[in-house]
Amino acid sequence: MGDPSATSRRDAPRVSVVVPVFNGRDCVADAVGSVLAQEFDDFELIAVDDGSTDDTPQVLARFGERITVFRQANRGLPAARNAGILLSRGELLLFLDADDLWPAGYLERFVAVAEAAPGAEVFHCGWRGVDWGGRELYTHLEPLPIDADPFHDLVVTGSPHIDALMIRRRVLPRVGLFDVRLTLQEDWDFWLRLAAAGAAFRGVPENVVSIRRSPTSMSGSAGGRLALTGLAVLERQLALHPRCPACPRADQGLAAWRRVAVRSSAHHLARRLHLSGGFGRWLGLALATLRTPRLAGAAASELAAGFRRRR
Repeated sequence: MGDPSATSRRDAPRVSVVVPVFNGRDCVADAVGSVLAQEFDDFELIAVDDGSTDDTPQVLARFGERITVFRQANRGLPAARNAGILLSRGELLLFLDADDLWPAGYLERFVAVAEAAPGAEVFHCGWRGVDWGGRELYTHLEPLPIDADPFHDLVVTGSPHIDALMIRRRVLPRVGLFDVRLTLQEDWDFWLRLAAAGAAFRGVPENVVSIRRSPTSMSGSAGGRLALTGLAVLERQLALHPRCPACPRADQGLAAWRRVAVRSSAHHLARRLHLSGGFGRWLGLALATLRTPRLAGAAASELAAGFRRRR
Protein backbone atom coordinates (compact mmCIF):
# COMPACT_ATOMS: atom_id res chain seq x y z
CA MET A 1 0.00 0.00 0.00
CA GLY A 2 1.09 3.55 -0.64
CA ASP A 3 1.59 6.32 1.89
CA PRO A 4 -1.92 7.58 2.84
CA SER A 5 -0.57 11.01 3.82
CA ALA A 6 1.09 11.38 0.41
CA THR A 7 -2.21 10.51 -1.30
CA SER A 8 -3.99 13.04 0.89
CA ARG A 9 -1.51 15.74 -0.09
CA ARG A 10 -1.88 14.95 -3.80
CA ASP A 11 -5.66 15.12 -3.53
CA ALA A 12 -5.68 18.26 -1.42
CA PRO A 13 -6.71 21.55 -3.04
CA ARG A 14 -4.02 24.14 -3.57
CA VAL A 15 -5.85 26.75 -1.49
CA SER A 16 -8.07 26.67 1.60
CA VAL A 17 -10.42 29.55 2.41
CA VAL A 18 -11.80 29.82 5.96
CA VAL A 19 -15.01 31.80 6.49
CA PRO A 20 -16.04 32.12 10.17
CA VAL A 21 -19.63 33.20 10.73
CA PHE A 22 -21.93 33.93 13.65
CA ASN A 23 -25.52 34.99 12.96
CA GLY A 24 -24.60 36.02 9.43
CA ARG A 25 -27.78 35.17 7.54
CA ASP A 26 -27.90 38.63 5.93
CA CYS A 27 -24.32 38.65 4.64
CA VAL A 28 -22.61 35.25 4.53
CA ALA A 29 -24.16 34.24 1.19
CA ASP A 30 -22.51 37.28 -0.44
CA ALA A 31 -19.13 36.43 1.09
CA VAL A 32 -19.30 32.78 0.06
CA GLY A 33 -20.56 33.74 -3.40
CA SER A 34 -17.62 36.09 -3.94
CA VAL A 35 -15.25 33.16 -3.30
CA LEU A 36 -17.11 30.68 -5.46
CA ALA A 37 -17.10 33.22 -8.33
CA GLN A 38 -13.28 33.21 -8.53
CA GLU A 39 -11.80 31.99 -11.82
CA PHE A 40 -9.07 30.09 -9.97
CA ASP A 41 -10.91 27.00 -8.79
CA ASP A 42 -8.35 24.76 -7.08
CA PHE A 43 -9.61 25.63 -3.61
CA GLU A 44 -11.84 24.47 -0.79
CA LEU A 45 -14.09 26.77 1.19
CA ILE A 46 -14.70 25.93 4.84
CA ALA A 47 -17.48 27.86 6.55
CA VAL A 48 -17.31 27.59 10.34
CA ASP A 49 -20.68 28.34 11.92
CA ASP A 50 -19.79 29.49 15.42
CA GLY A 51 -23.08 28.56 17.06
CA SER A 52 -25.41 30.82 15.06
CA THR A 53 -28.95 31.18 16.41
CA ASP A 54 -30.43 32.69 13.24
CA ASP A 55 -30.93 31.16 9.77
CA THR A 56 -27.20 30.95 8.98
CA PRO A 57 -27.22 27.11 8.77
CA GLN A 58 -30.03 27.19 6.21
CA VAL A 59 -28.24 29.85 4.15
CA LEU A 60 -25.02 27.81 4.10
CA ALA A 61 -26.92 24.63 3.24
CA ARG A 62 -28.02 26.19 -0.06
CA PHE A 63 -24.46 25.91 -1.36
CA GLY A 64 -24.54 22.14 -1.05
CA GLU A 65 -21.31 20.26 -1.71
CA ARG A 66 -19.55 23.33 -3.10
CA ILE A 67 -18.51 24.24 0.44
CA THR A 68 -17.70 22.43 3.67
CA VAL A 69 -19.72 23.54 6.70
CA PHE A 70 -18.54 22.90 10.23
CA ARG A 71 -20.81 23.86 13.13
CA GLN A 72 -19.59 24.32 16.68
CA ALA A 73 -20.85 25.80 19.92
CA ASN A 74 -20.21 29.53 20.11
CA ARG A 75 -16.57 29.99 21.09
CA GLY A 76 -15.69 33.28 19.42
CA LEU A 77 -13.99 34.40 16.23
CA PRO A 78 -10.44 33.16 16.98
CA ALA A 79 -11.69 29.66 17.81
CA ALA A 80 -13.83 29.61 14.66
CA ARG A 81 -10.84 30.49 12.48
CA ASN A 82 -8.77 27.86 14.26
CA ALA A 83 -11.40 25.20 13.61
CA GLY A 84 -11.28 26.07 9.92
CA ILE A 85 -7.50 25.88 9.85
CA LEU A 86 -7.52 22.44 11.48
CA LEU A 87 -10.06 21.17 8.95
CA SER A 88 -8.27 22.67 5.96
CA ARG A 89 -5.91 20.81 3.62
CA GLY A 90 -4.53 23.42 1.23
CA GLU A 91 -0.95 24.58 1.02
CA LEU A 92 -2.12 28.20 1.01
CA LEU A 93 -4.58 29.57 3.59
CA LEU A 94 -6.80 32.65 3.36
CA PHE A 95 -9.46 34.10 5.66
CA LEU A 96 -12.64 35.97 4.80
CA ASP A 97 -14.98 37.41 7.41
CA ALA A 98 -18.64 36.65 6.73
CA ASP A 99 -19.63 40.24 5.93
CA ASP A 100 -16.79 40.98 3.48
CA LEU A 101 -16.24 40.41 -0.25
CA TRP A 102 -13.56 39.33 -2.70
CA PRO A 103 -13.33 41.06 -6.10
CA ALA A 104 -12.96 39.12 -9.33
CA GLY A 105 -9.45 37.71 -9.83
CA TYR A 106 -8.54 38.11 -6.17
CA LEU A 107 -7.48 34.52 -5.53
CA GLU A 108 -5.71 34.19 -8.88
CA ARG A 109 -3.51 37.22 -8.16
CA PHE A 110 -2.55 35.88 -4.73
CA VAL A 111 -1.64 32.44 -6.09
CA ALA A 112 0.38 33.91 -8.96
CA VAL A 113 2.59 35.86 -6.54
CA ALA A 114 2.97 32.78 -4.31
CA GLU A 115 4.16 30.76 -7.30
CA ALA A 116 6.63 33.48 -8.26
CA ALA A 117 7.99 33.80 -4.69
CA PRO A 118 8.36 30.27 -3.25
CA GLY A 119 10.46 31.57 -0.36
CA ALA A 120 7.76 33.92 0.90
CA GLU A 121 5.35 32.64 3.55
CA VAL A 122 3.07 35.61 4.20
CA PHE A 123 1.28 37.47 1.41
CA HIS A 124 -0.74 40.64 1.90
CA CYS A 125 -2.68 43.13 -0.21
CA GLY A 126 -4.79 46.25 -0.07
CA TRP A 127 -8.26 46.69 1.39
CA ARG A 128 -11.10 49.19 1.25
CA GLY A 129 -13.86 49.92 3.72
CA VAL A 130 -17.36 50.25 2.29
CA ASP A 131 -20.78 50.66 3.82
CA TRP A 132 -23.63 48.23 3.23
CA GLY A 133 -24.63 50.13 0.10
CA GLY A 134 -21.13 49.91 -1.39
CA ARG A 135 -20.15 53.53 -0.68
CA GLU A 136 -16.41 53.81 -0.08
CA LEU A 137 -15.44 54.87 3.46
CA TYR A 138 -11.65 54.54 3.37
CA THR A 139 -9.01 52.89 1.21
CA HIS A 140 -5.62 51.19 1.45
CA LEU A 141 -5.33 50.27 -2.21
CA GLU A 142 -1.72 49.04 -2.16
CA PRO A 143 0.04 46.63 0.20
CA LEU A 144 1.60 48.25 3.24
CA PRO A 145 5.40 48.77 2.94
CA ILE A 146 6.27 46.10 5.50
CA ASP A 147 8.21 43.49 3.53
CA ALA A 148 11.76 44.63 4.38
CA ASP A 149 11.41 44.38 8.18
CA PRO A 150 7.89 43.09 8.94
CA PHE A 151 8.06 43.04 12.73
CA HIS A 152 9.30 46.60 13.26
CA ASP A 153 7.37 47.93 10.27
CA LEU A 154 4.08 46.53 11.60
CA VAL A 155 4.61 48.35 14.89
CA VAL A 156 4.74 51.63 12.96
CA THR A 157 2.09 51.00 10.29
CA GLY A 158 -0.33 48.68 12.03
CA SER A 159 -1.42 45.51 10.29
CA PRO A 160 -3.46 45.01 7.13
CA HIS A 161 -6.96 43.63 7.57
CA ILE A 162 -7.07 39.88 8.24
CA ASP A 163 -8.99 39.43 4.97
CA ALA A 164 -5.93 40.80 3.15
CA LEU A 165 -3.74 37.90 4.32
CA MET A 166 -2.61 34.65 2.75
CA ILE A 167 -0.11 32.31 4.41
CA ARG A 168 1.68 29.11 3.55
CA ARG A 169 0.70 26.23 5.78
CA ARG A 170 4.34 25.49 6.55
CA VAL A 171 4.57 28.64 8.72
CA LEU A 172 1.94 27.42 11.22
CA PRO A 173 4.20 25.14 13.30
CA ARG A 174 6.37 28.19 14.06
CA VAL A 175 3.47 30.55 14.75
CA GLY A 176 0.58 28.50 16.10
CA LEU A 177 -3.09 29.37 15.72
CA PHE A 178 -5.14 32.43 16.66
CA ASP A 179 -5.10 33.23 20.37
CA VAL A 180 -8.54 32.19 21.68
CA ARG A 181 -8.00 34.26 24.83
CA LEU A 182 -8.42 37.43 22.79
CA THR A 183 -11.94 38.62 22.00
CA LEU A 184 -10.50 41.60 20.09
CA GLN A 185 -7.30 42.18 18.10
CA GLU A 186 -6.56 38.47 17.64
CA ASP A 187 -5.71 39.29 14.03
CA TRP A 188 -3.19 41.98 15.08
CA ASP A 189 -1.60 39.45 17.43
CA PHE A 190 -1.43 36.88 14.60
CA TRP A 191 0.27 39.31 12.20
CA LEU A 192 2.86 40.23 14.82
CA ARG A 193 3.60 36.57 15.60
CA LEU A 194 4.02 35.81 11.91
CA ALA A 195 6.58 38.59 11.67
CA ALA A 196 8.32 37.61 14.93
CA ALA A 197 8.67 34.05 13.61
CA GLY A 198 10.84 35.35 10.78
CA ALA A 199 8.32 34.66 8.00
CA ALA A 200 9.17 36.37 4.70
CA PHE A 201 6.43 38.83 3.68
CA ARG A 202 5.44 39.69 0.11
CA GLY A 203 2.94 42.35 -0.94
CA VAL A 204 0.48 41.60 -3.75
CA PRO A 205 -0.23 44.78 -5.75
CA GLU A 206 -3.53 45.58 -7.44
CA ASN A 207 -5.43 43.24 -5.13
CA VAL A 208 -8.02 44.90 -2.88
CA VAL A 209 -10.55 43.16 -0.63
CA SER A 210 -13.78 44.93 0.37
CA ILE A 211 -14.49 45.26 4.09
CA ARG A 212 -18.15 46.03 4.70
CA ARG A 213 -18.88 48.21 7.72
CA SER A 214 -22.10 48.69 9.64
CA PRO A 215 -22.95 50.20 13.06
CA THR A 216 -23.06 46.67 14.49
CA SER A 217 -19.63 45.64 13.14
CA MET A 218 -17.28 44.49 15.90
CA SER A 219 -14.75 47.25 15.24
CA GLY A 220 -17.52 49.85 15.31
CA SER A 221 -19.04 48.71 18.59
CA ALA A 222 -15.90 47.90 20.60
CA GLY A 223 -15.33 51.48 21.69
CA GLY A 224 -12.12 52.22 23.59
CA ARG A 225 -11.45 48.52 24.18
CA LEU A 226 -10.20 48.03 20.62
CA ALA A 227 -7.24 50.40 20.99
CA LEU A 228 -6.42 49.31 24.54
CA THR A 229 -6.46 45.62 23.62
CA GLY A 230 -4.34 46.33 20.55
CA LEU A 231 -1.83 48.19 22.69
CA ALA A 232 -1.66 45.29 25.17
CA VAL A 233 -1.06 42.86 22.30
CA LEU A 234 1.71 45.06 20.93
CA GLU A 235 3.37 45.51 24.32
CA ARG A 236 3.34 41.75 24.89
CA GLN A 237 4.92 40.96 21.54
CA LEU A 238 7.56 43.66 21.94
CA ALA A 239 8.45 42.31 25.38
CA LEU A 240 9.15 38.91 23.78
CA HIS A 241 11.34 40.46 21.08
CA PRO A 242 15.11 40.68 21.81
CA ARG A 243 16.36 44.25 21.70
CA CYS A 244 18.02 45.02 18.35
CA PRO A 245 19.28 48.05 16.35
CA ALA A 246 15.88 48.48 14.67
CA CYS A 247 13.99 48.70 17.95
CA PRO A 248 14.23 52.50 18.41
CA ARG A 249 11.94 52.87 15.39
CA ALA A 250 9.53 50.43 17.03
CA ASP A 251 9.74 52.50 20.23
CA GLN A 252 8.42 55.49 18.28
CA GLY A 253 5.61 53.35 16.92
CA LEU A 254 4.76 52.12 20.42
CA ALA A 255 4.61 55.70 21.71
CA ALA A 256 2.23 56.59 18.91
CA TRP A 257 0.04 53.57 19.71
CA ARG A 258 -0.12 54.62 23.37
CA ARG A 259 -1.34 58.05 22.36
CA VAL A 260 -3.96 56.50 20.11
CA ALA A 261 -5.04 54.23 22.97
CA VAL A 262 -5.36 57.01 25.54
CA ARG A 263 -7.14 59.27 23.05
CA SER A 264 -9.59 56.52 22.10
CA SER A 265 -10.20 55.57 25.72
CA ALA A 266 -10.71 59.21 26.72
CA HIS A 267 -13.20 59.75 23.89
CA HIS A 268 -15.12 56.62 24.84
CA LEU A 269 -15.33 57.59 28.51
CA ALA A 270 -16.35 61.16 27.72
CA ARG A 271 -19.17 59.90 25.49
CA ARG A 272 -20.41 57.54 28.19
CA LEU A 273 -20.57 60.48 30.61
CA HIS A 274 -22.17 62.75 27.96
CA LEU A 275 -19.26 65.19 28.16
CA SER A 276 -18.19 67.36 25.24
CA GLY A 277 -15.88 70.20 24.32
CA GLY A 278 -12.54 70.95 25.88
CA PHE A 279 -13.68 70.07 29.39
CA GLY A 280 -14.91 66.68 28.23
CA ARG A 281 -11.63 66.03 26.45
CA TRP A 282 -9.45 66.85 29.47
CA LEU A 283 -11.66 65.00 31.94
CA GLY A 284 -11.76 62.01 29.59
CA LEU A 285 -7.96 61.95 29.50
CA ALA A 286 -7.80 62.13 33.29
CA LEU A 287 -10.25 59.26 33.65
CA ALA A 288 -8.43 57.21 31.00
CA THR A 289 -5.19 57.67 32.94
CA LEU A 290 -6.80 56.62 36.20
CA ARG A 291 -8.20 53.57 34.46
CA THR A 292 -4.89 52.65 32.76
CA PRO A 293 -2.03 54.29 34.71
CA ARG A 294 0.69 53.21 32.27
CA LEU A 295 -0.84 55.66 29.77
CA ALA A 296 -0.01 58.68 31.94
CA GLY A 297 2.89 59.71 29.71
CA ALA A 298 0.76 59.45 26.59
CA ALA A 299 -2.00 61.50 28.25
CA ALA A 300 0.53 64.18 29.18
CA SER A 301 1.69 64.29 25.55
CA GLU A 302 -1.92 64.70 24.40
CA LEU A 303 -2.51 67.52 26.88
CA ALA A 304 0.68 69.28 25.78
CA ALA A 305 -0.28 68.95 22.13
CA GLY A 306 -3.72 70.38 22.85
CA PHE A 307 -2.20 73.31 24.74
CA ARG A 308 0.15 74.07 21.83
CA ARG A 309 -2.77 74.04 19.38
CA ARG A 310 -4.66 76.57 21.50
CA ARG A 311 -1.75 79.02 21.66
